[in-house]
Amino acid sequence: MYKTPQGNVGILVSESSGPLPFAEVAFCRRLCIIGARHGLHVYVFCLSWIASGNAAGIPAYTFERGTWIRKWCPRPDIIYDRCLVHDRKQQLRKHRLLERLANEHPFVYLARGLAGKWAVYQALLECPEVAEHLPETALYQGRAQLDQWLQAHDGEAFLKPRNGTHGKRTLYVKWHLPRDEVRVVGRSGRNTIFRRRFSTKQAGLVWIDRFTGRQPFLVQPYLQLNSSDGEPFDVRVLMQKDAKGEWSLTGMAVRAGRKDSLTSNLHGGGTAHRALPYLIRELGKSEGKAAEAAIRKLSLLIPAYLETRFGRLAELGLDFGVDRQGRVWVLEVNSKPGRSSFFRIGDPETARRSLENPIGYARYLLLSKP
Repeated sequence: MYKTPQGNVGILVSESSGPLPFAEVAFCRRLCIIGARHGLHVYVFCLSWIASGNAAGIPAYTFERGTWIRKWCPRPDIIYDRCLVHDRKQQLRKHRLLERLANEHPFVYLARGLAGKWAVYQALLECPEVAEHLPETALYQGRAQLDQWLQAHDGEAFLKPRNGTHGKRTLYVKWHLPRDEVRVVGRSGRNTIFRRRFSTKQAGLVWIDRFTGRQPFLVQPYLQLNSSDGEPFDVRVLMQKDAKGEWSLTGMAVRAGRKDSLTSNLHGGGTAHRALPYLIRELGKSEGKAAEAAIRKLSLLIPAYLETRFGRLAELGLDFGVDRQGRVWVLEVNSKPGRSSFFRIGDPETARRSLENPIGYARYLLLSKP
């Protein structure tokens, strides 16, 4: 028997051209079901639907009696923002529409998002316990800067969009001496792997500059984060606030890419594994346990620290690299994390908690409202 709803939670997602007009359908379905069990009315909506709102509410989708139903829903008391934007124009549009919604009915964000990879890097650089685990990072500023970088970093560089996701539009650049040629391995905007070879460094730098276009990129060293089989891998940690409003480590999983892949992201065709057994297999028992402990320690430290810089957060996906010497690197911090790796490794308890926690925290916020 479901409880009487105590509040309205709107899941804001991106639009989609699939059978249903919104993204993350399976994820949203699970949240709607869990929300009902917790006495919350959970529904799904997209940015462009806000403008169609009237006295009855806003158009949205709810999952009821085993099916999706499109209906008018009361404006949300809490918004769980899963909607990704990729440039300033999209960000301004999102801000404008959500400001309109707030004027119609004040709401609380389940969490504020982070300000982008560069801002997060600069913030973490000021935390001594984390700074030593950060790879050197610079904003891409053009051909001359990348030329200097290659000369100072053994002819290698890794470029990624400042606001990118899923490993898309990433580049590994290798300058070969004495032939002066440049080879590039990358992922396109559709996340397919490509390779380019240039007979001179200058030709390669010109092509890279055109590839980046006007989109801001970051430059980092190319870290050797491969398994003994040559597969790129990282460790994804999901940190979430629970029903008591406290941070907890929900789960940890390794994501391994194909040997010919540039990244370990599951969207690029990777596989998922339980973290500790994988690390022990790759590094040995002692080093594997030490790497897992270091990742756990950093994971418990980073969320609370970032809240002091960016405001209240609800969940973070933390991505760590581990090199062949067992050194741990902080690679990414994502405020809109996926959790598919926990379903893939056959860990139902972690998968369940990853879904329960956002709803439990939403209920906590509603009950905490004055």
